Amino acid sequence: MTLEQVSQEAQYILQTLQDNAQAGRSNKLADVKSALESNVSLEFDSYFFFLRKFHYIAMDREAQLKLTEQGEQIAAGGLLEKFHGEVSDFFADQLVASEDQTQSGMQLDQPPPPPPPSSPEVVLESSPPMPQSNRGGKKPPFDEPLAPLPTAVTAPEARALNPFPPPPAPMPLTSVAPAAPAPIAPSSAVASPVGGGKGQDIDLRYVKYDALGAGPLGTVFKGKHNALGLDICVKELKDIFGYFSFLQRGEVIKRLKKELCAQAQVRHPSIVQVLDQNTDVARPYYVLELLRGSLRERLDLSGGKGIKVPLAIRYFLQLSYGLRAAHQAGLTHHNLKPENVLFDNWGNAKIGDFGLSRVIEVDQSKGMPQVFVGTGGMAYMSPELLARSKDVGPSSDVYGLGILLYEMVTGQIPGRRSPLPSEVNQDVPSKLDPIFDKMTQDRKESRYPDFDAMLDDFYAAFTDSEYLQRGDLLLWSDAPKG
Repeated sequence: MTLEQVSQEAQYILQTLQDNAQAGRSNKLADVKSALESNVSLEFDSYFFFLRKFHYIAMDREAQLKLTEQGEQIAAGGLLEKFHGEVSDFFADQLVASEDQTQSGMQLDQPPPPPPPSSPEVVLESSPPMPQSNRGGKKPPFDEPLAPLPTAVTAPEARALNPFPPPPAPMPLTSVAPAAPAPIAPSSAVASPVGGGKGQDIDLRYVKYDALGAGPLGTVFKGKHNALGLDICVKELKDIFGYFSFLQRGEVIKRLKKELCAQAQVRHPSIVQVLDQNTDVARPYYVLELLRGSLRERLDLSGGKGIKVPLAIRYFLQLSYGLRAAHQAGLTHHNLKPENVLFDNWGNAKIGDFGLSRVIEVDQSKGMPQVFVGTGGMAYMSPELLARSKDVGPSSDVYGLGILLYEMVTGQIPGRRSPLPSEVNQDVPSKLDPIFDKMTQDRKESRYPDFDAMLDDFYAAFTDSEYLQRGDLLLWSDAPKG
């Protein structure tokens, strides 16, 4: 990459934002990124961070981008000398190889010249530098119009005709039978999303197949461990840096590593197993055991009626013991919701995605706005979590699981004056009502402090050993029926 090319592409992004704003089109970050990332040479996030750092763009709470006064000047062709210097400073690491090679007189896309003859008597004069190319044409100076896009129209025409191409169709939630993997890619590259069952290798160790689902931070893919032939799940956090840009990339990576390593340390049948992680690539990802569907899918299939009470209570106990084990290891979840409850081949419930809310947590002392990871988890968050209190702990997860329990047995999310579970569903044992009630008290002092206290009350109420004894974890070895 050359300095002039990166500068032109950064300016092109600003001009596109300016054109969209003048035409009344949306400049939402996700849409802009989807439309432009294929037209720039580096990761779109790199340009985004550069433009944010030097105050050429701003982003509101709804992730809408807008140009600052400086950004407007650059888009209009002003302040280019200053802009050129800032690009040079910010992208220095990416430009080193290009500068070294151009100094030696080589184009980046051409092979090196043949070696000199081995005869010591032959003295060679240095060859003049070869002219650089810009997609086959003469390379324009920095202050000339932007190079044309790789289409039949120039960049301004392309923006006017179709600034945001239609987004790709959503990937199906079920995986497609994988075909033979593609040739191994370099270990430093992470493959782009694939479809149609074709696999691509990442880091030489894993092959990635079709997407299983997507969330606000990234995409989940079915995969395989190359050496072991083991089916796995690859969670690629492609969008984590764009949506939560108030944190520097290095800080996000630091937090992400910490949380993934903490979850990997907790080995329990009711916790999703973290197998590996790689955060030192453009699109960080981590590797999990492959599971079969989520609680959200099961609740949606119930048509708002919830799931069978005996199953719901067994899931509730499995999750209680899993969270209890995590708390004993010093790990809290604080983002419980049906999407984070998954099932293995035999139907056992497992909790995953520990600590991702902490990865993008804001620092209120610096006046940063509060941002939640989507909206699906807010109904399960305790009052102290919603208030961003520093006084949170295991009891916040007790609250979240209490809300999940109510939804599992009734199909509804409870409000402040909702009837008790047995009043909504006559199949729910009435002795479960006070347990739910105490789990979901607004005041921490009135709530169970941890899962040990809750489980003590549960087994004091259910004395018929239907759910075995205190400390016994119920696991299926065969897929349950019904």
